[in-house]
Amino acid sequence: MSWDPVSRKLAAVAPIADERLAAAFAKYEHLTIAELEAECLAVEEAFKQWVQHPDNEGKPIQLAPMYVDRIAVDSLRERRTWWE
Repeated sequence: MSWDPVSRKLAAVAPIADERLAAAFAKYEHLTIAELEAECLAVEEAFKQWVQHPDNEGKPIQLAPMYVDRIAVDSLRERRTWWE
């Protein structure tokens, strides 16, 4: 299985305060577990670089451009690990 319409399921059962999150789920929900693993590593690396950049010192992590991608990829990877 490589498609889990979390973006639709989530919106159907709960209000989403940040529409970027639904968009991030939609962006990644078609990927296989192996592809999610690769995306997870890439997003984590980008996040780590953002956090370590001197211009971002003291900023909340929610301001990182990849913040919602990080949540979506990790959630999908964990969810799908138990299904496949």
